[in-house]
Amino acid sequence: MQPQTQSIAEARELYAFAARSIEALRAAEQRLPGGPDFEEERAWLAAAARRVEREASRVADALAGAIALPEFEAERQARARALFDAWIDAVEGLALGISTRVSPQSPLFEVLFPHQKFEKLRRGGASARAYLVDLERRRRTAYVVRLSGEPEYDFLPELLSRLDAAKLAVEAQERPPEHDAAELDSLRQDVYGAADGLRAVLHQARLLADAALSAHPGWFGELGLDAKPRKRATRASADADPSSTPSS
Repeated sequence: MQPQTQSIAEARELYAFAARSIEALRAAEQRLPGGPDFEEERAWLAAAARRVEREASRVADALAGAIALPEFEAERQARARALFDAWIDAVEGLALGISTRVSPQSPLFEVLFPHQKFEKLRRGGASARAYLVDLERRRRTAYVVRLSGEPEYDFLPELLSRLDAAKLAVEAQERPPEHDAAELDSLRQDVYGAADGLRAVLHQARLLADAALSAHPGWFGELGLDAKPRKRATRASADADPSSTPSS
């Protein structure tokens, strides 16, 4: 069966629409009068919100699992930048920890940081990478390893561990995704299937909300529950415009 959802961009738009719908359903439930007269209507709205939340979570999981797709190139670049910044944060944290707990004039500080160019590291590029490679070499020297095992340097292992973890995260992010065309298409279909499930539940939620608010003319529109997801773009235009990251 051909999925209704035809692009990652459309799935993202549907996910964002679902978040707005959940807020509107919750607002409608709160607006209804208390007491037994509208107990069933409040239950309909609560059930609708829960169903949309459940299906939206499935779409979020499918989108997260499809990060290897070309449509997510912008997200991968943003994550790579964030991980690189976290690596620099770990470098600065190591330097600050040594300065605070020992001294900026200590031999350990001199061994690890003979050149303090932290402000330039965040620019990235070849020079920043060369600095970080040199720091990694210095971090592995016998002198640093020995000091990290001494009681007076009990703070050092944790700082070095953070540095190592940040480096590994950057390296893992930079490894190219290992997926063939069939695997990538399977990831797309997972997203499309989850989005179609959400689309069906959103339709059900809209009907439930309309019924629950039928005794209060105007509320359905005021709360935005009459809104519908945008119609999908054509395959060609959708593939040309991957769009942006969904909220999680």
